[in-house]
Amino acid sequence: MTKKIIGLAVVALLTMPLWAENPGTPAVDKKVGTALLDSIARLFQEIASRGTNPVQQIEDFLVQSIQEARKAKDNGQLDPVFFARYQRLLGVIKMTMAPDPGGILVPVLDQELKRFVYEVLGEEYKGSGPGAIGQVANAIADELINLQLHLENIETKANLRKAFDEKFIDATPKK
Repeated sequence: MTKKIIGLAVVALLTMPLWAENPGTPAVDKKVGTALLDSIARLFQEIASRGTNPVQQIEDFLVQSIQEARKAKDNGQLDPVFFARYQRLLGVIKMTMAPDPGGILVPVLDQELKRFVYEVLGEEYKGSGPGAIGQVANAIADELINLQLHLENIETKANLRKAFDEKFIDATPKK
């Protein structure tokens, strides 16, 4: 009896994706996501060419970018995965560019940057100094590329998921 219950539970778990809503291909507009990513690259190019740290320009850019992203998400032009990762990317940019003269936010910033660098690069965050700044910049650049790859492969991922789910349509436990 126990084997039957375990077998039934395994079948239920394997076929659960079939019971859920069909993940399908989200109706996203890749051009919108690409434009959001390109605007970040342009901002960094502008900052690098000036050689300054225009905090207010960055703040204005981040506010405008998240507003555009929210609107695009609400209109179904961005999928939730892209939006969540894009929003986190903007947050990391804000954290690294915003002044913290008293060092009050250092523990919070270090914790988030440690997680971000590890998840994007698979490296331990260096913590402070010029190496850490370069490491975060490298992680930001990699995440921009990862988000572009995400946009380019939405249909491929949906097709692979469908093929994976179809493997379990006729799954029955062996007696």
